[in-house]
Amino acid sequence: MEKWILLILTAVAVSPVCAQNPTDHEWKVTLKVVDDTGQPVVGANASVGYYSQSRPASIDGLTDTNGIFMAAHSAKSGHLGFSAEKSGYYTTREASYDLGFAYDATRWNPVQTIILKKIGQPIPLHARNARIEIPKVGEAVGFDLVEYDWVAPYGKGKRSDLICLADRRWVSRNDFDCALRVTFTDKGDGFIPVSVPPNQGSKLRLAAIAPSEGYVAELSKSLGNTPVGGWKDDEREGNKGQNYYFRVRTVLDDQGNVVSALYGKIHDDFALDPINSKTLKILFTYYLNPTPNDRNVEFDTKRNLAKNVKPLEEVKAP
Repeated sequence: MEKWILLILTAVAVSPVCAQNPTDHEWKVTLKVVDDTGQPVVGANASVGYYSQSRPASIDGLTDTNGIFMAAHSAKSGHLGFSAEKSGYYTTREASYDLGFAYDATRWNPVQTIILKKIGQPIPLHARNARIEIPKVGEAVGFDLVEYDWVAPYGKGKRSDLICLADRRWVSRNDFDCALRVTFTDKGDGFIPVSVPPNQGSKLRLAAIAPSEGYVAELSKSLGNTPVGGWKDDEREGNKGQNYYFRVRTVLDDQGNVVSALYGKIHDDFALDPINSKTLKILFTYYLNPTPNDRNVEFDTKRNLAKNVKPLEEVKAP
């Protein structure tokens, strides 16, 4: 039951609970659980979460031969949450559904499709919740994702996978500006932004296979707080749920075709922290496949290739 707290607690907290009106109607949810090819998933554990008298509750059961599970209740919940899971698939949880307290025939009888992604071929990857500090402001510095270190003269990194350029103006916590520009060493390297709503969806957030084309060679983020302009958080405002695929160490032939490259993914956006740093600290979660031309980025969480991973750097999502 605790799983529904994150899904609907926030929504309920801001809902006008006092506006609940007595009604003889009940809500009825139809969950349709399918795999990533659209085929029904039979015998999946399905759940509909709701609130009853300000306490979390759920109706649980198995999907039928058509992948259908139905639940109904008269509780004036205001918000619902949905989830499905089955052995061989990644669990999927959907964020709060706005039921509303006033009866609405359409809204109170939703049909919700939940996609369960099949567990494919999880592999060892270099995976880490990175917390790195820019060694020098105003200078482009290379970072090695395999060695998890800056390149010389600032570290023992061997390849500049990411080129980071930081700017920082600091007066106080209430008066500062900072910016980060990330570029790459090799032509063909880059990012592909992928938006996924936060705190919902499949446990496997991004598709297991990274795209072969479409990589953009630059990314910029900024953060600031000034007495006149107030707080500006570019890496979060409008970018909640931002994720990326990336490609590094690309080798192209004379026609511009990829001969060799390493592929990876980043969960969530880059976060900037100038407050706990004399320069600029960058926080991001990355996964890197070290095998050239292998675009599989489905992580086996029990086989991390990253070395000397600290507790806060551990990655638990595939």
